[in-house]
Amino acid sequence: MGFNQKPLLLSGTMLIMVIALVIRRLPYTIRSSVAILQQIPINIEEAAISLGASKLKAFFQVTVPMMAAGIVSGAILSWIMMISELSTAIILYTGRTKTLTVAIFTEVLRGNYGVAAALSTILTTLTVISLLLFNKINQGKEISL
Repeated sequence: MGFNQKPLLLSGTMLIMVIALVIRRLPYTIRSSVAILQQIPINIEEAAISLGASKLKAFFQVTVPMMAAGIVSGAILSWIMMISELSTAIILYTGRTKTLTVAIFTEVLRGNYGVAAALSTILTTLTVISLLLFNKINQGKEISL
């Protein structure tokens, strides 16, 4: 109801799907970022400040690069959960914005298990490709500090 009238006419669009999925899975990224931030000693940032860097510069040039692994791992977890999300997608989808998980669910309800299995294979392949792509970008390094 809130996004069904102007100026925020988002109902039935792909944008509302993206916004809903991102907001629902954002806590995974934030949780991993906070966990990695709590592991970084505060005296490292204080050393940068004592050497003349501003607090903002010390945060972005010292702390954020050290947090990168936590941010990336949270983003990957969010992405993997997002592409297999059903509960949000089933409430918001339309004929134009049907996601792969909704299509799988629909085919199972119709009794078309072969089609559902084929779509599930595509979803599994997308998940594996996402993880392999991350592994290639990460060049096999671990995600922890």
